[in-house]
Amino acid sequence: MRRLGLKWTSQMALGLLFAATTVLAQPAGSPDAEVGFRKGSQLSSTEQLTQAEAYLQKMRQTLEHVNKIADQARKEKDIIKLNCVNDKLIQIKGNLNLGEQTRDALKLASARADDGNRNHEFAKLTITYQKVTVLGQEAEACIGEEISYVGATRVDIDVDKDIPDDDPTVRPPPPLPVVRPPIASPFL
Repeated sequence: MRRLGLKWTSQMALGLLFAATTVLAQPAGSPDAEVGFRKGSQLSSTEQLTQAEAYLQKMRQTLEHVNKIADQARKEKDIIKLNCVNDKLIQIKGNLNLGEQTRDALKLASARADDGNRNHEFAKLTITYQKVTVLGQEAEACIGEEISYVGATRVDIDVDKDIPDDDPTVRPPPPLPVVRPPIASPFL
């Protein structure tokens, strides 16, 4: 029993040491302390609600696009691509539902003038939006579609006129043997 307590205590001490060195390694007032969420606190309540609606609209567009990709995989009857896209589609739908719930919580926090909770909900919505964006890109990767896909590939070939038309890798057939019949004798 004492050995188990000692092991637990040593693990806790190691964890606290790691946490302390991580905190002390960051200078006070470091701009990296809030990774990308500082903008949320700089936006007003109405700006955050407007941005939240824009995020949800983009998430819905991503959902529509991934649905089209799934239809394309169905038409091609490629079960591997379809399974991959369906996996991303399910995750996008779940994140979209979470985003809508977070937007509703953001509205409530704005109505109560609870800035801390409002910024928290906006940060959650921002992360959810980023996840949906990544899932949309992964769905495109499932079917091999590039993010900057412009259209079908067209190949143009220009052949120099000095190049002969015959194929140098193909050997011509051997010449036919010339067999001469024997000379017919006039006496027979």
